[in-house]
Amino acid sequence: MTETFGASEWTVSDARQLVHELRRIAEGDREYDAIELFVALCEYLDELHGTDTARGRYGFGSFYTGAQLDQLAAAVQAVRGPSTAWDPASNRMDQPVNAAVTLADGRELAGWMEGRPAWERQVGLCLRALYAYLDQLYGGPGLFNQLLTPLERERVAAR
Repeated sequence: MTETFGASEWTVSDARQLVHELRRIAEGDREYDAIELFVALCEYLDELHGTDTARGRYGFGSFYTGAQLDQLAAAVQAVRGPSTAWDPASNRMDQPVNAAVTLADGRELAGWMEGRPAWERQVGLCLRALYAYLDQLYGGPGLFNQLLTPLERERVAAR
């Protein structure tokens, strides 16, 4: 397991705590959207990682590596199925419920945030790491383009 967000200085637990506090000081719409997207993606990963204290699962507290990553990725890909194209007719969402940006827009927003100073850069780096991790779970670069349904998330968490 890895606890840091890629190139960011923040660990998963630090970032999750700090980002909740940053909601109060975000001045622009894009910064606030990035914070909301970060929270939504972490909550999504909480569901995929699963919360089952009897099995030692406490949601998303680190990035899985090795066998744990392989197992989670296999579960996500099995539930999602072989199609990797975005399907507008499906019941999958392309926008987290509490985020104002789509998953595709979020990738661009992450890059914009990375170019900002101070905490904005750290949030951008964290978003970039979240997208890279979700892409791995979905099967490769750019494949995280839709959210699994709530029932599908339950099946992944039950792996």
